[in-house]
Amino acid sequence: MSQDMQALLWAYGYIGVCVLAGEGALRLGLSRELARKVIHVSVGFWILGALGLFENRALAVVPSLTAVVANWLIHRKRLLKSVETEPDNLGTVWFPVAFSALVWLAWDRPAVAAGGVMAMTVGDALASLVGRRFGRHRYETLGGEHKSLEGSLAMCAGTFVAVLATLTWMPGVAPDMPKVPLAALCAVVATCVEALGTKGRDNLWVPLAAGAVLYLVPPAHAWGLGVGSVVALVIGVASWARGSLSPSGVLGAILVGTPVFGLAGAVGTAALLGFFISSSALSKTFRARKAGVEAEYAKTGTRDLGQALANGGVAALAAVLLGTTGEQRYALAMLGALVAANADTWATELGVLSRSPPRLVTTLRQVPPGTSGAVSGAGMLAATAGAAFVGLVAALAGARWSLVPWLVLAGVVGSLVDSFLGATVQDVRWCDACSRETERRVHRCGRPARPLRGFSWLGNDTVNVVATAAGALLAFWA
Repeated sequence: MSQDMQALLWAYGYIGVCVLAGEGALRLGLSRELARKVIHVSVGFWILGALGLFENRALAVVPSLTAVVANWLIHRKRLLKSVETEPDNLGTVWFPVAFSALVWLAWDRPAVAAGGVMAMTVGDALASLVGRRFGRHRYETLGGEHKSLEGSLAMCAGTFVAVLATLTWMPGVAPDMPKVPLAALCAVVATCVEALGTKGRDNLWVPLAAGAVLYLVPPAHAWGLGVGSVVALVIGVASWARGSLSPSGVLGAILVGTPVFGLAGAVGTAALLGFFISSSALSKTFRARKAGVEAEYAKTGTRDLGQALANGGVAALAAVLLGTTGEQRYALAMLGALVAANADTWATELGVLSRSPPRLVTTLRQVPPGTSGAVSGAGMLAATAGAAFVGLVAALAGARWSLVPWLVLAGVVGSLVDSFLGATVQDVRWCDACSRETERRVHRCGRPARPLRGFSWLGNDTVNVVATAAGALLAFWA
């Protein structure tokens, strides 16, 4: 009998024992959740057998592809009590799909395939068990499900240990690859993806995302991205605790912070921290005086995923281009995006405190404070100061001092672009009951606001993306 045929017999026998163990544990009084995790974890460890026993990748994926069909039938017919879930939760189907994809695509790099599967096997199991037992700080995912901070942190820690062990003991890792930061980056990415998963789809996306990190990240960037992801995670969680970020905003902080911290060096790190810390502090300053005006904004103080990406997404993209091409102009573009974001934030937070009524940037007629597209002398001074602040922070961290005036210009221009778009094409609405202009679709009085001007799809976040892109483009040619 060939080795592959023996491996097939071992595979079906092992998986059968795993299923019987889960069913037996359920009948002996173990909870359904724990019984399901017994099967989940034990079957996940078969990745070591698939990579170690088979000689042919086509035969190595046969057991997992068989499991896709079998699990679908078991789920539809409710044949196994230990793995029963909601009718629309196909997690038991998605996991062997991901398993098969990783074995097939990373056959020549076993550490990649095994690391991706182990992220789901160990990390997800810990997230579920710790979250149910110790979860106190709950949050709602973008898909509407509820998870806990404790469970997500357990996911991160468990994935880190499992992936690090895989990278250490499995072949297929570049000799110069720093394993600890790569495992840290993989853990943070897997945790973010797990937090987004709904209806069992995390069983597909977590292994594939973890495997992609292990496959794609080059040794030269592993240290920076690994450390950057951990720093971004810590800052994001701390900011959530302080009320500066929503749970989805933590994800945004990681998506923006990881490439900027990891690929843009001290200058990018200092500039991003300067923007985030100063803008967060200003959003909480003079809250009582700004309350009436802020009530008309679509979004206020606590930043969510959309706001984080709108303000930092262009900078993050520039950092990625800097890391992949080495072209230093992308570093300037990154700084231009950050000074524009800070200039606009300072202008918004401080301009509304002006004693003089603002004027619409397109017609210069006086309008109430908080009107989209309104500018004032105090707001322009605040925009200039906000841009100068990030520019000076970047210079102190190592950027050329001669860039500061250009960065101030880029920041002010970006802020003016934001105001111009707010006055012309941004979605602005009118509450007939209160006779007030607002960015909200439902006014604070509880009544729907009708369209007044602009495009319904062009909200404040999209305007911020365009404004930061304008600042980045101007700084690119500094």
